[in-house]
Amino acid sequence: MTSIFAPLSPTMLADPHAVYARLRAEDPVHWHDQLNAWVVTRHDDCTRILKDTAAFGSDPRALGKPIPETVLSLQTLDPPEHTAVRRRFLHPLRAREEGVWDAEIRRAARDVVAGLGEVSDFVRDVAEPLALHAVCVLYGIPFPADHERFRTASRTLVLGMDAGLDPARREPALVARDEINGMIARWRADAAPGGVLAAVDPGDDRVLRNSLRAVFDAGYSTTSNLLSNAVHRLTARRAWRGAELAALDGRAADELVRLAGPVQAVSRHCKEDVELRGRRVRRGDVLVVVLAGANRDPEVFPDPDVADFGRSPNPHLGLGRGAHACFGGHLGKQLLLVLLGELSRLDLVEAAGEAVLRPTATQRGLDRLPIRIRRGSAATATSP
Repeated sequence: MTSIFAPLSPTMLADPHAVYARLRAEDPVHWHDQLNAWVVTRHDDCTRILKDTAAFGSDPRALGKPIPETVLSLQTLDPPEHTAVRRRFLHPLRAREEGVWDAEIRRAARDVVAGLGEVSDFVRDVAEPLALHAVCVLYGIPFPADHERFRTASRTLVLGMDAGLDPARREPALVARDEINGMIARWRADAAPGGVLAAVDPGDDRVLRNSLRAVFDAGYSTTSNLLSNAVHRLTARRAWRGAELAALDGRAADELVRLAGPVQAVSRHCKEDVELRGRRVRRGDVLVVVLAGANRDPEVFPDPDVADFGRSPNPHLGLGRGAHACFGGHLGKQLLLVLLGELSRLDLVEAAGEAVLRPTATQRGLDRLPIRIRRGSAATATSP
C-alpha cells in the first residue's frame, strides 16, 4: 500500500491510533520509503524484536554504519557492552531510590500542587518542574539554576528524534546533546555523595559522558511527558473529583502508560536475515518498532481503546522490553501515582482549554495543557 504512516502530519499528530490500527490489520510489517525502514505494529512482532538482541540490535556500528560520537551512549549499545554500562548506573539509582527519593518527590509534588492557581498550564507549572526535580534527586544535585535553558535544549533533542522525517531537526539536536553534556559537567561541582553524578565519573570516556546525559534527559523528558499525557487523557474526557483520583492505583498507572505513554516507537537494526509475517527482512535493514501500536493490539488487549483501570494482566510495551527496557520506568509510574495522590486532595481537576500538542512523533508530548482546579467543599463536578 502507499504509506499511510506520516507521523508528523496534522492527522497523526492529533491522533495516530487510527493509522496504527490500520497498519496492524492490513500491513503489520510495512515498508516505508522515506524512513527506508520497516514499520512494525503488532504486539508479538514488537516483543520479539525488543527481546532478541542477537538478531535485532541498537548499535549500528555492528553493521558497519557510522554514528555521531555525541549520540553514542547506553541507549545505542548492545549487550554485553550495554550491560556493563547499565550496571554503572543501577547501584547509585537504587541507593537514591531507597533513600531520599520517595520523601523528596512527595514534598515536591505537594509544593507544585499547592502553588497552583485556579487555572494553570500543567506542562509548565507541574509536569516539567516535578520531573526535573525527581531526576535531580536521583543524580544528587540541586534543582538547576539554568533549568529553563535545560528544558529548551531537551525539547530540541526530543524534536530531533524525528530527524528521519524532518532532516532539518538533526543538527540542532546534535548541538543540544553537547549543550546538555556541558550543563551536566558543570552540575558535577554540586553533586552530593551517593547520587548518580558523583558515583559515575566518566573521565575521558565519551560513552559514559553521553550516557549520563541520556539517562538524565530520558528520565526528565519521558517522565514529564507521561505526567502531562496522563492528565490530558483523564481531563480531556471529563472532570475528576479528588476522591476519584484517589482511587487510581498501580493498575491505573500501567493503563495510562499503555494508552498515553510518551514513547511511540524505537528503532532496531537487523543483524541477520529474518522473516516477519512473510516479509524478508535483510541484514542491515532498520525496523521502527511502534510500541504505541502494539499497546492497542486487540489480540492482546480486549477493548484496546478503552481505559480499564483494573486491567490485569497488562503486558504493555510502554516501558520497552528486553535489554533496553527502561530501568527507571517504575519510578516514572511511582511519580505519576504520587502526583495523582496530591491532586486527589483537591475537590476538582478539569480541562481549562485546548491542549497544545508538541510537534513530535517518536516521543509524544504536549507543549501546553491548561487545567482548572477547585479547592474547598463548594466544588461540584459537571458531566463532560
